[in-house]
Amino acid sequence: MKIFRHIVALFSVVLTVLPSCSKVEPKDVVFEEKEKTLLLYFASHNNLYMDAASNISKIIKGYVPSDGNIVLYCNNFDLSTKQMKDTLPLLVNISRNKKGDVQIDTIYKFPYINSCTKNQMKSVLNITKTICPARHYGMVLWSHGTGWLPQGYYKTHAFTSSDEKMMYSNQRSRFPAPPGGVDPYAHMVKSFGSELGVEMSVFDIQEALGETHFDFIAMDACFMGGVEIAYQLKDYCDYFIGSAAEILTDSYPYDTVIEKMFNDDYIGVSQAIYDYYNAQSGEYRSVTIATVKCSELEAVADEAKALFEDYRDDIPSVDPTTVQRFFRYDDHWFYDLKDFLDNLCGTSETVAFTSALSKAVIAKYTTGRMITLDIDPAKFCGLSTYIPDDSETELITYYQKYAWNDAVKMIVPPTSD
Repeated sequence: MKIFRHIVALFSVVLTVLPSCSKVEPKDVVFEEKEKTLLLYFASHNNLYMDAASNISKIIKGYVPSDGNIVLYCNNFDLSTKQMKDTLPLLVNISRNKKGDVQIDTIYKFPYINSCTKNQMKSVLNITKTICPARHYGMVLWSHGTGWLPQGYYKTHAFTSSDEKMMYSNQRSRFPAPPGGVDPYAHMVKSFGSELGVEMSVFDIQEALGETHFDFIAMDACFMGGVEIAYQLKDYCDYFIGSAAEILTDSYPYDTVIEKMFNDDYIGVSQAIYDYYNAQSGEYRSVTIATVKCSELEAVADEAKALFEDYRDDIPSVDPTTVQRFFRYDDHWFYDLKDFLDNLCGTSETVAFTSALSKAVIAKYTTGRMITLDIDPAKFCGLSTYIPDDSETELITYYQKYAWNDAVKMIVPPTSD
């Protein structure tokens, strides 16, 4: 799965190859402060590397602002062959010079380090802010993604593509497993961060962000559009963009969305992503995407808490097969937030919650399908959630670490007599 999936003139840089950096050292000259710096963090040293190269080509060919920096963290690619030249990650700045021409500079070359660690992300952020300072920042996280699940959990508990996952036996197995335990569409989708078996939790991301505040954070990775993720990051960004379901390896249409990111059109970002996939055919006409206004999430939590106070004991009686899900096969950890509460409490009880949610989710789009999964637009609220299963003791314990659960008290620890 994918957690993380843009000339005119380029000085002496060849269009199809990222700049050579054998002699590159950290720049002595600090770039002048600009209005916005957009950091695209590609954790791509995995099976998505060719898709990363295709995405980078779109970035280079797309919109480049006159008063902004596009900073790309990625492996060193030969874009003509879509192969990695080496495994040393780079920071590449794409900007316009004073003549208005587009230029591409490799501003930092790292020694090898796994990109899916909080220390590396923190380092990338610090270097970016030092060399490409701006009054505002935005960030896109591109890689594999497994939502709110613990690190490594999806690999060993999901039915997707490897034999080791067949040993998993879910006590609430109400959804079909793929034929022979192998997902025939695994090559189409991607999960944040997976690099050489190392994954980042949202808590790692939170720690890496530190005191940096972003105009927006977008998660170009599977299953990252959950209320658990959005709520955990709400104090680090004004807007959150993500997919409740999977994201195909085509990823975002970077040749069109970056201009909207720089123009603060975050509703337009979601619409452009939807428009791109809605124009596809067959299984590739598959997307869910939403833009969340983070300042409204507290009110959503307040209304959800009131509902859980009255209906928490009824959660085990909810039939998950009646709730809109965002997973194919039996990877049963991602359901529509509003549809879950409607099933739990009844629509007459969720009016205030629905009102608060509509102010938080300011844009939501779906093509009505995710490959083989039907998604009812009328039941798509833009955010996913977990439906607790008492048999999943590891997840029940882990879920209580999230700020969302702390705020709404969906899962509460048992009281001692």
